[in-house]
Amino acid sequence: MLTSNPPAPLTELGDTVSELQKIMIYPDGKLTPKALQAMLDFNKKENQVKEVCNLTKIKLRPDDGRIYLIVKRRTISSTNYIDLIEKLYNYFFTTNAPTMEEYFETWMHWRATEDSVTKKTIRENRYLWNALLKDQEITKVPLSSLTVKNYIHYFRSITKDRQLTCKRFNDLKSVMNGILYLAVENEVIDHNCLRDINFRQFIFKAEENSIKPYTEEERLQIINHLGNDFYSLAIMLDFHLVLRIGELKGLRWDDICGDFLYVQRFVDDQNEIIDDIKGHAKEGKRLMPLTPKAKEILEQVHLQNPNSEYIFIRNGQPLATVTFNRRLKKCCEELGIEYRSSHKLRFSTASILYKNGVEDTELQKLLGHTSLNMTHHYLRCLNPQEETASKMRAILG
Repeated sequence: MLTSNPPAPLTELGDTVSELQKIMIYPDGKLTPKALQAMLDFNKKENQVKEVCNLTKIKLRPDDGRIYLIVKRRTISSTNYIDLIEKLYNYFFTTNAPTMEEYFETWMHWRATEDSVTKKTIRENRYLWNALLKDQEITKVPLSSLTVKNYIHYFRSITKDRQLTCKRFNDLKSVMNGILYLAVENEVIDHNCLRDINFRQFIFKAEENSIKPYTEEERLQIINHLGNDFYSLAIMLDFHLVLRIGELKGLRWDDICGDFLYVQRFVDDQNEIIDDIKGHAKEGKRLMPLTPKAKEILEQVHLQNPNSEYIFIRNGQPLATVTFNRRLKKCCEELGIEYRSSHKLRFSTASILYKNGVEDTELQKLLGHTSLNMTHHYLRCLNPQEETASKMRAILG
């Protein structure tokens, strides 16, 4: 059976199958009562499978030596005949095969114990599951019974009338892919059906593109208005760099090398120091140029925090994002400037640099992005409406 190509009908392979049964069901060559029962159980399952599908259609993959049978346009495969019969039997007759709902919990446990994702990401995965997949009909069906058609029907139901943004849909798809790929790895299913779907057929709600960076004027107003306390200095330094708030917290004094700062770690939302960069991509570890003003700010920080190896960790505690944002918000309210959170400082500095001639490829390196598309997403709405209106008046009259 394993070497036939093309395979012969099972009626011509009776001896081969019988020998395989002996080897796999009682490998020691002794027909014990337990082995005999195993033989009888297998023969019963094989006969039931023969009633619902044609086993003479079993084929051999020449690339990996696996045998397979196509059932309702679904490929069921194995390394040997006995295991293939077990899988076919489970497909047609077993009702306790894991559903997506059950396997989601298996995947979540695997994410927490085996994967390298953060607790925040795991929480976001569960939130997305609860919002879009929990109690859906598709999650109640055994994974082994789901087909491409089932997934397409579900995706159409949640995207009709443009209910989801493309980003939200892709986040959902990532969760489902994670579940299905783990199920493939554990041989619960043979194939991830999502790979066979053309996702361009679905329609999405327009993205909200109202990300508005601080302008150059607002940046200077804020910097000049801030004091010299620990959090004010952190905000000022952040306006001179292009860092995530977690990267700012993870900076050490020995990361400074002359006119550059080496970004190589971050502090996560649980205040744990991660000796890697967010996203774990090599592009994230990068050199950040230090301006003369940035060096002056660092000198003031050192006066306030001289005994820590970390720039923004005092007495063993990283600066708090919520306090950072409160200090920034208070400053904005005092100046009459619309408040934007810490993440917008990174976006604002990048946009100001871009508008003043820094190339997008240079910004990609500063931001630590793996692709230029990610950088362009950052820079997609730079000109405020007032600036655009001013240009139109000047050009068109």
